[in-house]
Amino acid sequence: MTTKPAPRGRASTVTKIITSARSGVQPSLADLQHESVWLEWRSRIPEPLRVTDLVTTDQGRAEFLEGARLLRLDQRVRAGDGQRGPTPIQLVIADELGAGHLLNAVLEPRRTTKTTSIQCVLLGRGQEREDYVMGWTVTMVGGGQKGRERFLLDMVAPIRRVYPDPKSMPFKINEGKGSESISWARRGNHFALYAPTSDGFRSGGFDVAWVDEAGEADPEISLDLIVSVLPTMDTKPGAQFIASGTAASYTTGNLLYDTLEDPTAGVIRHGVPQSVDPEELEDWEPSAEHPRARVRELIEIHHPGVGYTTPLDAVERNFRKFPRDKFTREYLGLFGTEGGADRIIAPAPWERTSLDGDLPPAPAQFALAMAVHPDGLWASLGVAWYYAAAEDLVSSALALEGAAPEQPERIAIGLLHHQAGIKGFALTALQLARKYNLPIIYDKASQAAGVEIETLQRATPPARLIAATTEDVRRGATKMLKLLDAGVLVHFRRQQHLERAAEIAIKRAIGTYGGFGFGRPRNDYAADITPLEACSLALQFLDDAPKPTSPADAMYFG
Repeated sequence: MTTKPAPRGRASTVTKIITSARSGVQPSLADLQHESVWLEWRSRIPEPLRVTDLVTTDQGRAEFLEGARLLRLDQRVRAGDGQRGPTPIQLVIADELGAGHLLNAVLEPRRTTKTTSIQCVLLGRGQEREDYVMGWTVTMVGGGQKGRERFLLDMVAPIRRVYPDPKSMPFKINEGKGSESISWARRGNHFALYAPTSDGFRSGGFDVAWVDEAGEADPEISLDLIVSVLPTMDTKPGAQFIASGTAASYTTGNLLYDTLEDPTAGVIRHGVPQSVDPEELEDWEPSAEHPRARVRELIEIHHPGVGYTTPLDAVERNFRKFPRDKFTREYLGLFGTEGGADRIIAPAPWERTSLDGDLPPAPAQFALAMAVHPDGLWASLGVAWYYAAAEDLVSSALALEGAAPEQPERIAIGLLHHQAGIKGFALTALQLARKYNLPIIYDKASQAAGVEIETLQRATPPARLIAATTEDVRRGATKMLKLLDAGVLVHFRRQQHLERAAEIAIKRAIGTYGGFGFGRPRNDYAADITPLEACSLALQFLDDAPKPTSPADAMYFG
């Protein structure tokens, strides 16, 4: 972060302003010129799902605040708290753009004023810089008309109130349909609105190309924009491509999603993780029918506009009115899986949690589960256990002595057995269950597994069995994704069948409200995802297995 100390002789003034801000008083535009006040007010956002480096400079603050003046943020009363002025998230968006990345992604819930924030930045740059060319498009159904409405209502209308006499304006506004723009002739700066295609961006060089509602662009338009826009920036040092919007119904080929996931991009993103438990989204508050529901709490945790620009009761009203998948996309930042080609396990967290080698010797205690392909083409026995390698034991011992912070407990998954077909599978499962004195967990809704269970029940003595419900299947998949995101789950690279299943599995809808499990890729019914299905069931029932009472008990035999 770029910071500079406040000028000497003004410390008492700055301290007074900060004290007011911490008590909930909105800083004025003049207050926010002070870096210390800016940073304190900026810090009030909820914790982002992801944020890259933020940079504030005297120039960056001056540009944003000039744009805020032009759009009358200091005069317009906010719906959420009745105050006036920029909100904390608007400062964050300004400083994300201030970091100077070529690619930038802004994903924020509906009614966070992300569009206004970017408009402030660009208007301020138009006022302060020279030879600066900016293009804006809105890629949604009816985007041409919607973009024009936003240009006239959100930008032109407040500017004309600041400058009621057009002759006093330091720029010229063109309101003609198809040629909407703002020009600073003396500075050589230009801001133009384009139709939601790449045509407007194909000529000339751009310092900023901004695609708003980028999540709504279809894959063809997304690719066309990238191919058309980025080359126009080749001769523009410091040029920026900005994709902003809310989550979409699909991810593959989605412009906003791809920019969010680009490792070189600057990103600010609020919302729930893709691994959120669907049961938490079933109702606004917990109830007898949905005891795990907590949408209100999730909104309060993740929505940076609530309490500033958006009343909580307005969000609840939309929760009651919207289709559930649309609400979770627009207000919780949760991308859908429409299109069917979306991998459910993201490559990055899977790779981060990979360990070299094959499955180690058996731990002291673990859970054992089976999964069978619906046509009996594949079968797997998966295991899950509390993992403690030598370095974990050292860390635990040091933590007990107060010499090191306690490390989060890790959990491992792996394949104990995998085969093509089902011949002899029940016997193998029985032998391993008896060897380790463990029950076998299975999906009672799986007819293919049911055939093997009948064989196990006829054994003498019969195998111990645990029937998993559809809810268990859902929760096991959710738990696996959450633990991967947290970096707590580990697995082993040489288990190629498990690695391959993680590469191909997609999200399979189960029940309502976004419930899911692991699914096979469409048009590939023979695909083998039984390793993931078995391991996720073992993971779901791990807490029912006896847990090691000390780190030493978790060491592997041999």
